[in-house]
Order: sequence, then C-alpha cells, then structure tokens
Amino acid sequence: MSDFSRRSFLKLSTSAVGASVLGMPIFARTREYLQDSNNAKIYTVFFNIAPSRDDTSLVPMTNEEIIRRLKKDCDGVDFVIRDTTKDAKLQSVLNEMRDLKKLDYDGVIIYGWPRDYDVLRSGLHTINISIVGDFMNMPYPIYHENKVLDAALDPWNFSGSPEVTSAMFEDLVAKIKLIKALKLMKGASILSVTDSQYVNVMYGDVLKYPPPGYNEIILDAINQAFGVKVKKIGTNEVVQDEEIKNLWYNDSKEANEIAKMWMRDAEKMINTLESEVVRSAKCYLAMKKLMKKYDSTAIAFHIRTLIKNPRPEDRVWPALGTSQFQKEGIIAKCQSHLNIVLTDMLARYAFGRPSMFGDFSVDTFNNTSIVQHCEGPWNPWGDDRRVPYIITDHRERRVRARSKPGVGAASCIIYPPNETVTIWQVDVLRKEILVHTGTTIPMLTVDSKYKDHFWEMI
Repeated sequence: MSDFSRRSFLKLSTSAVGASVLGMPIFARTREYLQDSNNAKIYTVFFNIAPSRDDTSLVPMTNEEIIRRLKKDCDGVDFVIRDTTKDAKLQSVLNEMRDLKKLDYDGVIIYGWPRDYDVLRSGLHTINISIVGDFMNMPYPIYHENKVLDAALDPWNFSGSPEVTSAMFEDLVAKIKLIKALKLMKGASILSVTDSQYVNVMYGDVLKYPPPGYNEIILDAINQAFGVKVKKIGTNEVVQDEEIKNLWYNDSKEANEIAKMWMRDAEKMINTLESEVVRSAKCYLAMKKLMKKYDSTAIAFHIRTLIKNPRPEDRVWPALGTSQFQKEGIIAKCQSHLNIVLTDMLARYAFGRPSMFGDFSVDTFNNTSIVQHCEGPWNPWGDDRRVPYIITDHRERRVRARSKPGVGAASCIIYPPNETVTIWQVDVLRKEILVHTGTTIPMLTVDSKYKDHFWEMI
C-alpha cells in the first residue's frame, strides 16, 4: 500500500472500511469484501519481530496465518490490517489512527514492539502483543492511561511446551472478545422494573445512602463506560398493561407448555404446586412482553406482582423465567442491580457464558465462599449441556407454608464439583472490577462439606 493522505483514508474507509484483510485487495469496494457493520472493527498493525531471518533457520508463524486463526476464533470481528513488514508505512499508519474514533473503530492490535508509541494512543481499547524472544521495548507505564492491554505470542515456538504457546494465543483471543463485547454493549438497553426511587437498587452496597442526583450520576456513568441505556418503570406500568392483565387472569396455553417443560426437565419438584410454576411461566412471558414494548435487550425485574393490589397468594417471582432467558442467551435478572446486569452482559457477549446472580457470603472457618439465590443458569457452559435442578418454593413467599397457593417457584441448581468459577462484578462508579476465583465443591453427596438441605434456602 502506498502512502496516502489522511483525507484519502477517510474517504476510502467510509465506503469500504474493513475490506483490507490479508488476502484481499486493499482498495476493494465490491460488496463481497464489505464486512458486516454489526461486527467489531479492530485496526491491526504488524511490525517486524526478532530474530532476523539471517540469524536463525526457524520459520515463525506468518502474519497471514495469525490473522486466519484470529478470524476463525473471533467470530463477529473484522480485522483491518496494516503490515509494516510489507507495504504499509509507519507514517501512514499514524495518520490513519488519528481518525479511527471518527470511523467507529472498536479497538487496535499492535503486533510486536511499537516503533512509535503514538500507535498506542488512539484512545481506543488497544492490545499490544509482545513476542517471545523479541526486544522488550514495551512502554508499560503508559498502558493504563491509554487503555492498553498486554498480550504475548510465541510465533517462533520458543516455549518448551506447545501448551504454553497455545495458551498465549487463547489469551489473546479472550482479550479480543472483550473488545467485541464492548462493541455489542454499545446501544444495548436495560429495562429496570423496580418501585425503588433509585434506578439501581443498592442492597448491601457501600453506597447505602447515595448522593443527590444519584440516578443521573450512575446512568451517565453506565452510558459513558459502555454506551448502555437504562429505562426505569415500576408496578404501575406493569399492572396497567392490558396484555399482561389478560395473561394473568386467563388460561394461557403457552404458559402451561412452558411450565410443563420446566417440570419435565427438573430432577423433582417439592414444596410447591404446578399452578405456581404456571404463574412463574406467566411472569416470564410478561417480562418478554415488557422487553418488546420498551425495546430492551436486557431486563431486571424487581417487582413481585403482575396485578394491582395483590393478595399474598398472588405474588410471583421471576426465578424460573430468568433461567429460561439464560438458555435463550438473553440477559435477565430478578433484581435491579445494574452493576450485576452489566457484568452478566460482559461475560455473555465476550465468552458466551451465562452468569449466576447471587448473594455472597464467606464461611471463613471452612474457607468456602457461598453464592446463593433463587435463580441461576441451567446451562452454565453456554451451550447445549444442562445441569440438574430441583423446583421448589420461594423463600420470600408471603404464604408461610409448603405446597400452598402463593408459595412461588424457584430452582435449586446442582452445579458439578471441581469446576473453576469466577465471582466478579463491575463497579461502574468506581471504575473497578471485583474478582474472586475458586473451585466448586460437591453438593448433595456424602463427601460434601455441607448437608443436602441447601435447597431449603431458596
């Protein structure tokens, strides 16, 4: 590619951005080279790497092969390539990078140590790939202020173990998927259904007493960080919806079929009734209607009724419904904790994994973290695999009995032992991510630390 001006780049990119992928004509304009505009666009620059070819008989993985592998593993991402080892000039790259934000690029990848540190200052999320065996001229002190992540690759296969070389590539793919997730979150919308005066309910939050203008502060922070919009409604909007009113007061074939599916897939059902499961299915369908009505991509449902002036036996809980949403790849939570919803979004959009929303406690004597709630994914791996669950009543029921109308329905999910888990949460206002990891322990077995009555806590 010959040197060309910044204005020429702007003109070209607006008509055929994403076309310059390795193996494709740089200036291609035909439709077959245009990329899906919904994909994340990542500007990728290759620099020379050491050792030189006259220093070794080793042959590194080619730049073309790296891109082919990245394209295979990173669906939904377009890589726009500038290869300075061939015909791309550094000054042209720098000129182009000044306009990446205007052209709605989502990230940058720099392969090898950057010859000019301005390639790390585009203002976009950037991954700087260091090469095993290369000169380590990486300006780590400027990484944080310029949104730069470090990654590593071993194209020469210097590592003693091929598993290590492979793990480096997988780590790079995971970081690229985070950029893709942020792209998907731009323009996403959360419907927060709560009667709280605050759009973000703060049980257990250190901001128990929020500052004046808290709603505006946190909504602006969410929009600035992720581009996500939030719409807040409450009980009044729900109970006045005619479709939801008709759903509640009439027999619903769809709700009956959903309830039967949930009961059929469960290991067993205890302490609740089929009619309570049907009501849970109606709550699930009501949530779907609300998402469609308010054009939302995610929902946090923090009220416990679909009708005006509910009796204790009229209360409903969305727990089974949120597990169903997880199977469908939709973000839904049973409480309006926006930090949790955003965290779930990141995991889902980046790695295709659903998350369990839970109340966190620590049994310090047994060195065990306990996460419990009335909801969680029945498909924790995000694919067709399922884990067993028990349908039972709900702890927050107003009817203090068992197997009576109004006891609600929820699921106690039996996750497998010896699985690595990550407990994490985005804190938007503090611009932090809280992370804690561990391994699941056996439940409902003789070698568990605890007896098999945790389902009673639901």
